[in-house]
Amino acid sequence: MAGMGNERHLETGSLAPPPPGKDVVRVYGMKFCPYVQRLKLVLAAKEVKHETININLTRKPEWYFEKNPRGLVPTLEINDDVIFESDITAAYVDAVYPGRKLMTEIPLKKAKQQMLLGDHGKTVSGFYKYVLSPDQAGKDEAVETAKLGLGALEKFLKQAKSAFVCGDQPGFMDYMMWPHIERIGVFIPDLIPTFKLVKKYFDDMGLDSAVKACRHSNELHSKFFNIEENLRTGEKRRMYDCGEVLEYNFPNKK
Repeated sequence: MAGMGNERHLETGSLAPPPPGKDVVRVYGMKFCPYVQRLKLVLAAKEVKHETININLTRKPEWYFEKNPRGLVPTLEINDDVIFESDITAAYVDAVYPGRKLMTEIPLKKAKQQMLLGDHGKTVSGFYKYVLSPDQAGKDEAVETAKLGLGALEKFLKQAKSAFVCGDQPGFMDYMMWPHIERIGVFIPDLIPTFKLVKKYFDDMGLDSAVKACRHSNELHSKFFNIEENLRTGEKRRMYDCGEVLEYNFPNKK
């Protein structure tokens, strides 16, 4: 979707783009990265206009390490200031820009949501184990790991008696958790319906305007991971520039 940015992924050997204009919000990201999606969801929910420079994470441009020494995405650049890490950039956007406040200011609520995010790590690791496992035994183990994370979400929603983690509408923690839950729905589609409240949560999140703006089709997710071709060749090649691809209006090749 356009919310994730369809710009071509710059790679090794590309020229650095010119700096963003005054007060322009620039995101260095990757179209299919769930951590970039966290930031993009918050930007969409806050209706913050921004531009996107996409980075090939397998062949990172040399100049990108000057922006982010860790070489990771997302990175946020505004008026010569650079911020990185998905939760940090998303929290910054929520704090600085007008619109609906996404992060709760109630300490106990925030603490409980942060503990849930820790449990969500099982969902995250289960997803990656599943898509990267070459055999069924590995995939079965991955499903059991993901169940632990989704089970924690089920328990949280039951105790909170709310549609979303943050209450009656999606908030900051929902947007931090959604990207990997979305991908579980794509690659392990039979898992989410085994949890009644998580299934409703999944369906309700799918109706949110920010989620709609930043959500890829199942087909596009699968094309990016290139699973069938990788199993055939034994490689782990990602299809960064699949789907719609937009060219930049500045030179990007030597």
